[in-house]
Amino acid sequence: MIKQSVFIGLILFAPLVWSDSDLSIEEEKESAKVELAELKNKIKQLQSHLSGKQKQQSNAIKNLRSAEKKIAIASKILKSTNNQIKRKERQLSKLKTQQKNLNKDKNKQTKILEEQLRNIYINGKQEYLQLLLNQQDPEKLGRMLVYYDYMNKARQKQVNQLQQTLKELKTIDLAIQNDIKELALLKRSKQSETKQLLALKSKRQKLINDLAKEINSTNDQLTELEINAQELQQLIDSVQETIEEMDFSQPLEGLKQLRGKLAWPAKGKQLKSFGRSYQGQKANGILIAGKEGTEINAIHHGRIVYADWLRGFGLLLIIDHGEGYMSLYGYNQALYKDIGDWVEAGEAVSTLGQSGGQKQPALYFELRHQGSPVNPSKWLIN
Repeated sequence: MIKQSVFIGLILFAPLVWSDSDLSIEEEKESAKVELAELKNKIKQLQSHLSGKQKQQSNAIKNLRSAEKKIAIASKILKSTNNQIKRKERQLSKLKTQQKNLNKDKNKQTKILEEQLRNIYINGKQEYLQLLLNQQDPEKLGRMLVYYDYMNKARQKQVNQLQQTLKELKTIDLAIQNDIKELALLKRSKQSETKQLLALKSKRQKLINDLAKEINSTNDQLTELEINAQELQQLIDSVQETIEEMDFSQPLEGLKQLRGKLAWPAKGKQLKSFGRSYQGQKANGILIAGKEGTEINAIHHGRIVYADWLRGFGLLLIIDHGEGYMSLYGYNQALYKDIGDWVEAGEAVSTLGQSGGQKQPALYFELRHQGSPVNPSKWLIN
């Protein structure tokens, strides 16, 4: 009786246990949504503050920012179209292989059926009747009847197989025709998108020339670089302050244990080194040459805390790795991620470009701790 009571008690209590667990999962999801909304709101306020400063910028810089953002959108659309074309070509190739194999089956099945029909024609229908009339041995007669019955069933099987193959071939043929049409449409879209992207790049080059006229002396160049560096530092300080104010339910562990173990964000020749002086300005990061459109990868797990255009750095992405560690990716052609997105080590986050008015495609990369720049080369794998 006691055992039965305990059993009934467990059954009654079990739904309560599951309900608490489900509630906990829902609470975690809701908490993550609230955190994301809060982070986006704070960064939005920060961006509004930056927008106020951008109004004070020259028309050349404003126009460059607008043009490079349009290029980012156009390049993402073109990349998406290229990916669709590749998928469609793979699908078409697969269908054509299936079509080839089915045609082989059809030819083989047709040949077998033709052979069977030829034998029937040669032997004639009389042979079967003669066997019935003249066969004196009942056992032999029985075996012959079984043989002919087997041959008829085999022939019917071949007919059924051939019909099924022809049906599958018809389906494959229609699928191939549809894929060819879709592929042609995608290729026409690609031509149009490529033309648009080239026009935007041409316009961008004119804007860069206009900006160069404004910065026509060494002193002006130095002042421009100093302004760029100051604005980046202000952005990083503000982002750092925003992160510290928030109490995240999923805290990040930082990079302290990963010194010398982090993968490079891109492969290529290092054009500028950390700490070296260029045009009178000390470099807080490194510059890696590369082909425009090459994917840039996150160096470690983290959360996107900034994804927008910044004077002098173009389309800029900042990843928070926790414990005051942040990685910065500048001069991008396009950004794949948005504020609040989680990323993993090696995950593509953007494409290499020359935004910010740069003369050649490259990745500008910085590593920061507590807002201060640190030498990336000492943290990345040698």
